[in-house]
Amino acid sequence: MRSALPALFLLLGACTATGGALIDDTSDTGDDTGDTGDTGDTGEPPVDPMDFPVLLVHGVNGEAANYDVMVENLVAAGWPRDAVYAYTFDDPSWGCNLDNAFTISEWVEDILAETGQPRINLVAHSMGTLSSRYYVKNLGGTAFVNTYATLGGMHHGLESSCSPDFPFKPCIWTEICTTGEYVTQLNEPPSTPGDLHWVSIYGTADESIPNWSSILDGAENIEMPGVEHYGPNGLLEDAATFAEVKRVLQYPAW
Repeated sequence: MRSALPALFLLLGACTATGGALIDDTSDTGDDTGDTGDTGDTGEPPVDPMDFPVLLVHGVNGEAANYDVMVENLVAAGWPRDAVYAYTFDDPSWGCNLDNAFTISEWVEDILAETGQPRINLVAHSMGTLSSRYYVKNLGGTAFVNTYATLGGMHHGLESSCSPDFPFKPCIWTEICTTGEYVTQLNEPPSTPGDLHWVSIYGTADESIPNWSSILDGAENIEMPGVEHYGPNGLLEDAATFAEVKRVLQYPAW
């Protein structure tokens, strides 16, 4: 297997530890499945999932602008522009996933207060997957997310980050070790908890995140042939990938 270390130098840059302990709160266990569920007949009119705001979470060394093409595609597909949210983390290069998870929680709270909607649809790219999954699993996100879709997500971390020979150990490098505490806790059963739709989309030409790390037990795993991590042929801009994103964001409301 080709080493992922060179690609990770491009992804990571440098980062520092910002403290905080892992929270293991899996009381909202749900089923470890990707089933769409059955909302039942409550006598209320069905909720249009396109009414839910969409939050787009970038990866390490990224920014909200990474999603410019997807934002325009969502608007063209019928989502109101003011219902599509993309923010940049305060420290996109150095910030830790654990800290970013709490930031995502604040973003979701603000979005729901602003829109008056009960849930959001959440899309995360690359390292943003580890931040957002921590929010969903450990910070109450299962109650507020309808569809959770990842693009080139690092669900199982990277083996190269576990190497003792790496010259420094910033928090992100430690967090993404395949056998480390952070990744291990995320993948402990239930790895896909709660009443929401779990989806992992990944490209076979992704040279930054290996496909084995993107496949998530209990989720709907969608392989995009020939799609890369970044760029015009990347997961955030590829037309066929967007068609899948659009489809899963229209899964029925729970």
